[in-house]
Amino acid sequence: MGLAPYGKPVYRDLILTHLLNLRADGSFWMNMDYFNYCQGLTMTNERFHRLFGNAPRRPEALLEQRHMDVAASIQAVTEEIMLRMSREVHRQTKLKNLVLAGGVALNCVANGKLLREGPFENIWIQPAAGDAGGALGTALFVWYH
Repeated sequence: MGLAPYGKPVYRDLILTHLLNLRADGSFWMNMDYFNYCQGLTMTNERFHRLFGNAPRRPEALLEQRHMDVAASIQAVTEEIMLRMSREVHRQTKLKNLVLAGGVALNCVANGKLLREGPFENIWIQPAAGDAGGALGTALFVWYH
């Protein structure tokens, strides 16, 4: 999100063609042939690196335009997913308010777009929207039951 404004979403179609299958309702299937986090110690694998033309940037290396373009592309896809999901939730519920939680709910750029272009009048992001939200969710679940 922070690096995305410096790039252009030139890899958007590449992501939608190879990395995930995005459906009209916002649900998606990720092609795990490009990722390593379920079985290895890295997020992505060699196939992913070849798709984008290079290995991941080393922490001490300078940022290049392609890094900014990858960030902008991922941001664009993330925003599209959130818009599609919210439209589907609104279609099913007809409610005017939306509550978001989870790590992606901390993407304030996508949240702004969702508020401007989405179907909901109000959006609220719970304060522990990241991984800490699991504890909050568990406490609420126990309290309600």
